[in-house]
Amino acid sequence: MRYVEAVLSPGERIVHQGRLHWVYWLRAIASLVFLGILIIGVIWFVRDIVFLTTTEIALTNQRLIEKRGFVARHARELQLSSVEVVELDQGVWGRLLGFGKVSVHGTGDDVWVTPLIAHPVAFRRDLEAALSSVAARRGGKPARAEKP
Repeated sequence: MRYVEAVLSPGERIVHQGRLHWVYWLRAIASLVFLGILIIGVIWFVRDIVFLTTTEIALTNQRLIEKRGFVARHARELQLSSVEVVELDQGVWGRLLGFGKVSVHGTGDDVWVTPLIAHPVAFRRDLEAALSSVAARRGGKPARAEKP
């Protein structure tokens, strides 16, 4: 039993029952969609912050090292002695804002691709210098760098 019917006095009757318009359903659905987008946005933000703060990329005089993750850790390494080709991927926005990807092809099917990094040209330049140093120590020729 509804509240209004429960509080009617003896002999009192309902003449007209008002109802909310269906537009409230649209507003409720829109709020739910906005909340979903907001929750997804917060999840993506937290994921990106964790990725940003826990990812390490390093070039040593002997290898490339990348570590990702905080609780679950994923690490990749590539010996510089096994590098065959170095490629730079930097689009228009990357050139304007100073970011890009560096792909390093090792022997076999091994490909080491950085996430978007700042100053990819400097990274590639330092990588090529390290490759030349490794090649000079081994008496071979350095890896071939692809033209951008």
